[in-house]
Amino acid sequence: MKVVGLVTEYNPFHNGHIHHIQEAKRVTQADVVVAVMSGNFVQRGEPALFDKWTRAKAALENGVDLVIELPTFYAVQPSHLFAEGAVKLLSALGIEDMVFGSEHADVDFLALAKEAPAIDQGQKFQNKNQTFAKSYAQQLENETGFVLEDPNDILAFGYAKAVLKLDVNMALHPIQRVVAGYHDQTLMDSQSIASASSIRLALHKGKLEKIQNVVPNNTLAAINSEINTVGFEEKFWPLLKYRLTTDTIGQLGQVYQMAEGLEHRMAAVALAEPGLQSYQSFIKSVKSKRYTFARIQRMLFYTLLNVKVDQMQAAMQDPYLRVLGFTDAGQHYLNEIKKTVTLPIISKVDQQLAKANLRLDFKAGKLWQMLASEQNQQQDVTRKPIYVTKK
Repeated sequence: MKVVGLVTEYNPFHNGHIHHIQEAKRVTQADVVVAVMSGNFVQRGEPALFDKWTRAKAALENGVDLVIELPTFYAVQPSHLFAEGAVKLLSALGIEDMVFGSEHADVDFLALAKEAPAIDQGQKFQNKNQTFAKSYAQQLENETGFVLEDPNDILAFGYAKAVLKLDVNMALHPIQRVVAGYHDQTLMDSQSIASASSIRLALHKGKLEKIQNVVPNNTLAAINSEINTVGFEEKFWPLLKYRLTTDTIGQLGQVYQMAEGLEHRMAAVALAEPGLQSYQSFIKSVKSKRYTFARIQRMLFYTLLNVKVDQMQAAMQDPYLRVLGFTDAGQHYLNEIKKTVTLPIISKVDQQLAKANLRLDFKAGKLWQMLASEQNQQQDVTRKPIYVTKK
């Protein structure tokens, strides 16, 4: 069976994702489409609009054959770790072709990654007036002439570096991002494809009529029926403030991604400014040119879940393949590779797994339910993969 791999968030699933799936099959002539999809929290440290099961079902009903969860310890990470985790899972599944969107689809990202300088972070990135990503991009431009600044290009470069680092047999196929840019927040009535950012913004504003033409029917149905986390910040902030004001500086300093004494600044702001009423105002009070908004937000997510550096390092050394759903073709492919796959395949989670291997995903799922005020359905324990029969 010819298989192609995708790395996705589907937050939410929209017509651009259908185009991606169709192009992936056309470019590779694949029979089976496998998507590695972020779970209940996405790369920027925010809760997904809909839970992972709703998004997996939408994908399976629109061309994907197998959905594997990208664990939280890979999903909520800077681009290079996000990309490395995704490539590791796809490779473990025996996938040798990967298709992704890019702002510059004509670039050979593997060749670019081979030319990329081996930059010594300790020597090259002492400028505290700009982010690590910007400093690296400047070094890369100096060495190769390529300006790495667009979101999908950054991920594409990450995939290429991961393929080289992991030494896996995987061909990378960039396809041109169409119509809408990653951060594009405009929605025209004539559009059939829009960015996820613009769709989420329309939902924030309650303008459901704006998204009618840019999402498939199952996403529309989810919007009309599911409790979602569009307004998560008002619930996230009180929980976070409690953690910041009750943990000691020593405890906060052990949180994953906490760096350069940020725990002191965060605790001080939380304690000294009781008038802060929102998550956004807190981030603005602690942010500097050194760190991106996304970096701060990921750090706060891990602060709330109380994830320590050693816990994260241990989790990343023990990855797995959590099956969220499949079609007939996806199930057939799983049966075909199960004797040779190089990571554990998990199709059902019990209490033991929830407390051990999947502890972080389990905690993230519980947090998502709290933010969504949704307690009726477990996110992990007892849930079985979704099965979709294609007509």
